[in-house]
Formats: sequence, structure tokens, C-alpha cells
Amino acid sequence: MGSVEVAAEIGDRLKTLEALRDSLASAIDATSGAVGLAALAKQLLDVLAQIAELTPPDVKDTPLDEFTQRLASKRQSIPETGS
Repeated sequence: MGSVEVAAEIGDRLKTLEALRDSLASAIDATSGAVGLAALAKQLLDVLAQIAELTPPDVKDTPLDEFTQRLASKRQSIPETGS
């Protein structure tokens, strides 16, 4: 992503947080002082938590979904009989 300012102008909160995350990560890499590092790390953790709240979780198939898929597959493989 680009700068935080550009992302904020767009008005997309998730993209702004992602740009801020990237900016904080770069600042952490460039910081040598322990105090500054601790403050940046705290901010980064906060931003990561906000991103996680806005990002939908990966939806994985439940056992019921897998069973339903197998049943549908079996039904498709059974030839229909005419009456």
C-alpha cells in the first residue's frame, strides 16, 4: 500500500490501518532506542488488533459441510431410473 495519508483520504479504514501497519513496521526497523521501539511496538500491536477485528475470519468447512458435499457427490453418481 502507499502512504497512510493517501489511504486515509480514500476513506477505507482497513486500507488505512494496513498502511499504518506497514509504516509502523518500517519505523520499528529503523528505530534503535529501546523506549521508542517499545512505543512503536505497542502501537503496531494495537493496529494489528484493529485489522483483525475488521478482517473476516477464514471460513473452513465444518464436518456437516463435508458430509453434505460427499452426499451430493454420491447422489450425482447414482443413475436415475425412469418410471
